[in-house]
Amino acid sequence: MVYEDETIYIEWEPSEIPWLKIFTKTPFKELSDCPQELREKLWRVYETVERTMIEYYRPCKINMASFGNYMPRVHIHVMARFENDSYFPEPMWGKKQREGSYVMAEKAPFERLLAARLKEV
Repeated sequence: MVYEDETIYIEWEPSEIPWLKIFTKTPFKELSDCPQELREKLWRVYETVERTMIEYYRPCKINMASFGNYMPRVHIHVMARFENDSYFPEPMWGKKQREGSYVMAEKAPFERLLAARLKEV
């Protein structure tokens, strides 16, 4: 668990790249099922995660996804992408392009920075 409060939680997706998933604690099926205040908070949390990933990991691109077909509940994937990751420019669910050479920086300092910023959201 990277972060948790009364309405959301954030966890890592096991991957070669920095990849976080933001969940609502209440298992709403669709974003439109969420109360407006929670939808607005999700967007602020997403922006905070994205900006912190950009600052800390320095990716060439951030990918955002929300499918929910296998897990029919509101959640947002936030992925920092690099030209030397195994799948770039394909999505992480796409066809592997090469053996990646990207080496992820330590997670703990990123998690502390993100947690501090999320307290203000």
